Amino acid sequence: MSYDLEWVDLPEPAASGRARYDACDWLDAPPCPHDPPCLDTYLTLAAPYQFHVTIFSMDRYIAGMHWAGMCFDAEPQPFTARQYSHEEWPAASPAEQQAHCDARLAYHAQRVPGRTGIPVFKLTSNGPWTVTAEEIEEALTAHDAAPAELHAQLASDNEYWPLWVDWLRTCREHGGFRLE
Repeated sequence: MSYDLEWVDLPEPAASGRARYDACDWLDAPPCPHDPPCLDTYLTLAAPYQFHVTIFSMDRYIAGMHWAGMCFDAEPQPFTARQYSHEEWPAASPAEQQAHCDARLAYHAQRVPGRTGIPVFKLTSNGPWTVTAEEIEEALTAHDAAPAELHAQLASDNEYWPLWVDWLRTCREHGGFRLE
């Protein structure tokens, strides 16, 4: 099992590719009727802005983040907005569809009141979850405040730790990242 992470704010044409795929994903009659298929186009365009992590690697990143005070354990709040089936979606009004999409975006980007850093639940399931730029900023502030010895130990324990921290620094400048 692995996780696919991607910048929230993709540059063009990757942003348009993702939007087209997201819209096509709700069609009533899969598969995608476009040629080439929307998913193929989107994945090709977005590849430079993605980071793929195995479940084993993510466990190691989370352990390091806990040691550095970058993340915390919490439970997500439930999604309370109306759910639509694929059959109901086309009959919903544009306003209802927009309200639903806005509610889903807010749900996936939820924050835990009174806590700083990244909630672990956003890193341990395929979500989709949005780790916001603010959460990343808080995590990196904790990381940067950690003693140099801890930085050295994290890099020694996990040769990919510096890549993870670099990914977080990049994502902070691009609206955060989505995890699916």
